[in-house]
Amino acid sequence: MSIAPGRSATICAIVLGLAAACATLPCDRAFLRSAVGIAAAHAQETAATGIFHGVGVVKAIDAATGALTLDHEEIKGFMAAMEMMYRVKPREISAGLRVGDHVAFDIDAEHYTIVGVKVIEPAKQ
Repeated sequence: MSIAPGRSATICAIVLGLAAACATLPCDRAFLRSAVGIAAAHAQETAATGIFHGVGVVKAIDAATGALTLDHEEIKGFMAAMEMMYRVKPREISAGLRVGDHVAFDIDAEHYTIVGVKVIEPAKQ
């Protein structure tokens, strides 16, 4: 799910409104718990700034830009596990990497840009 920047406050207000309504009206409490969980996860992701550390497998390397597609584990405090393409800065970060390499990486949360990468286990040939 993707939510436009600046919408977190609106979403939180809606969820709090639902919570208030459910306190006085019959409603589906499972739905409310789900909505609150989604809003909390999104607020955590959009509030994240700084450098975070992740681990994953290189799935693709864009030859023109050096961008990396990684299948990564959860990045604690920043992002759920997923497969996603990330920009790299500088471009040379992806030099020498191969599809299938198991890597540890540093990501700038504000710009969704990988700023460091280290091969943990090379791709099997």
